[in-house]
Amino acid sequence: MKESRIVLVILLLAFVIYGVFFLSTRDVEIPDNQAMPWQSYVNEQGKTVVFGLTMGESTLAESMRLFGSEVEASLFEDKDQKQTLEVFFSSTKVGGISAKVILNLALNDQQFDYLSSHIKETEVMPTGNKKTIFNQTGESSMFGLTISALTFIPSADLSSDTLLGLFKKPARVELAGPGVEYWHYPNKGLRIILDDEGREILEYFNQ
Repeated sequence: MKESRIVLVILLLAFVIYGVFFLSTRDVEIPDNQAMPWQSYVNEQGKTVVFGLTMGESTLAESMRLFGSEVEASLFEDKDQKQTLEVFFSSTKVGGISAKVILNLALNDQQFDYLSSHIKETEVMPTGNKKTIFNQTGESSMFGLTISALTFIPSADLSSDTLLGLFKKPARVELAGPGVEYWHYPNKGLRIILDDEGREILEYFNQ
C-alpha cells in the first residue's frame, strides 16, 4: 500500500512538472539560437531554420557542434539510380530531448567523384537499394557539405494531443496510408509523419 502511494506521488509530480514545462514554453518567442523542434521557421530568404541550422546553408561541421561527432555517413542509391547522402546521429540530445537525427547533404558531381575514390564498402540491401560507406578520408571531406534536409526522430512516443499542443494545428493533414498521416507546417518548413505502429518523424526542409 505504501509503495502504491509513492508511485502515485511520483506520477503526480511528473505530470505537474510536464504541465509547467508545457505552459511555460508553448507561447515562448523564438530565441536567436534554436533549441526546440517546434521553434523552426522559414526565414526571409525562404529557407527553413531549425536548431540554429539553415537548410541549404549550414554545413555538417556546424551540425556536429550541436549533435555530436559520433556519426555514420552513407550514400544510398535506389533502383532509379537516385542518390542520397545521409549522415546518421544514432543518439543525441537537443533542448533536453533525446532523439536520432538524420541529415541529408547536398552533393555535386565533383564531390561525388571524389567520394567514389574513397569507398570502404558497398552492399545491396533487401529493398534492392545500394548502400555505400566511405573511408575516413571520404568522411572527412563531407564536413563542408551543406545540409539540404534534417530528420528528427524523438526517442519518446508523442501523442497527437502532445504534438498539437507543441506545434499547433497543421496547415494541412494528408492521409498517406492505413494509420499513417502527414501533418504539413509550411510556415515552419516542417512535415510530421505520424505512424500508429512507429515513432513520430519530424522532417525539416526548404519548401
